[in-house]
Amino acid sequence: MKILVAHDGSAHADKALQEASRMAEKMGAEITIMTVAPDLCLTEVSDSECKFITESLFSEAESSMKKVTDELATKGIKAEIVIKDGHPAEKIIDTAKEIGADLIVVGSHGRHGANRFFLGSVSAKIVEHAPCHVLVIK
Repeated sequence: MKILVAHDGSAHADKALQEASRMAEKMGAEITIMTVAPDLCLTEVSDSECKFITESLFSEAESSMKKVTDELATKGIKAEIVIKDGHPAEKIIDTAKEIGADLIVVGSHGRHGANRFFLGSVSAKIVEHAPCHVLVIK
């Protein structure tokens, strides 16, 4: 079984990850944890500024995901990391298809703001369009 966990650093995402890791332990499932950095490159931003913004967001995401996977490793759970940029719901659904996920686990609400975001509406879009089962954690 393959479980895809959408994570943005929020408390709801942490709960989703905890539930997914419990399931993975019981079923011997593989976990892929992904985060989506929003595309903040506006038309008023130069190409070099856009590149800097994107690199900064990816660096922050990598650091955050490393902490998450290190914590899982202490429990004996190995997880893959996927970081993409763009619209969260679309990227999560695309990744689920790419990896052949059997289950997507997502928090019901995420962190708001410019860093990263998974909003309730993102959860709803994932439920509606996912190629597999979806577990939404409150």
